[in-house]
Amino acid sequence: MFESARYQYFEDVNWGLLRLWGNRTQKDVLDVGCGFATTSQYMEKLGNRVLGVEANPDAVRVARTRISEVIEADLQQFSIDRKFDVIIFADVLEHLPWPIGVLRKYKAMMKDGGSVIVSLPNIGLWSVRLGLLFGRFHYQDTGVLDRTHLRFFTQSSAIEMLRASGLEPFRRTYNPGLARPFVPLAKRIVGGEGGDPSAILESKPYQLYLKTAYPIERAIARLWPGMLAFQMIFEARPA
Repeated sequence: MFESARYQYFEDVNWGLLRLWGNRTQKDVLDVGCGFATTSQYMEKLGNRVLGVEANPDAVRVARTRISEVIEADLQQFSIDRKFDVIIFADVLEHLPWPIGVLRKYKAMMKDGGSVIVSLPNIGLWSVRLGLLFGRFHYQDTGVLDRTHLRFFTQSSAIEMLRASGLEPFRRTYNPGLARPFVPLAKRIVGGEGGDPSAILESKPYQLYLKTAYPIERAIARLWPGMLAFQMIFEARPA
C-alpha cells in the first residue's frame, strides 16, 4: 500500500517550453512546482522576474541559487497578493489529484492579458501504446509512467482539462519522445544509485545528443506528435 523506496530525481531542461517562451523579457513569471529551477533559470537570464514555488526543501535550496525568489510552500495551498504575466506548470499537474481546481485557483493570480503555460507528459507515446498492446502497464522511476503520476493525458484530454479550467490554448509545441523511453537506462548508467541529479545534463553523451540527434528527433516527431511526443506544451489564456 505504501511506497518505501527512495525516489531518485534527475534534473531535466524543458527545451520545448523554452522554445515556446522565445525571447520574452521583462515579464513577471510564477513557476509553480519549480523543482530545481532548471528551466526557469533561463527565463530569468533573459531579464524576466521569476518567483518559484516548491514544496521540497532540498529542491528549494538549489532553486534559490538559480532564480532570485523561491517560496517553500505546498503549491495546492499557496496564495499570494501579486499578479503575474505568465504562470507556468511544467510537469506538475499530472502529480495532482484535482488539476482543474488548481488551474482555476491560480487564474486569480494572473494579470489582465496574462497566460498560463502547461507542460504534460503524453500517455499516447509510442512506447506506452506498445506496452498496452502486449498488456503491460508498469510504473517507472521517470518518464510518462513515473510512479508519482496521478493523472494521465493525451493531447485531446489535455485540451479538455484546460477548457474545463476556463482556459483556451492558443499556442502549442512538444518535446520529442523517440529516445525518451531509454532515459531510465541512461540514468542508471550515468547517475547510479544516489547519483548527482545533474549528472545527465552535464554528461558528454547528453551534450552530443542535443547537438546531433535531438533536432532530427524533433523533426520526425512533428509528423505525428500524438504518437511521438513525450511532453505536450500548451500556452493558454482565460476563455
